[in-house]
Amino acid sequence: MNTSAIIMMIISITFLWGGLALSIAHLMKHPEELDDVLEEVKDQHTL
Repeated sequence: MNTSAIIMMIISITFLWGGLALSIAHLMKHPEELDDVLEEVKDQHTL
């Protein structure tokens, strides 16, 4: 591999894993309220 290919690979890996880390951090700060929705659906089906 030449130098430009290695640099491009490092940038791509950083972009991919950085995006994953940012999305995990965002979900930890702002969790989805899926449990409340599931409880409402479960209550509707048991009526």
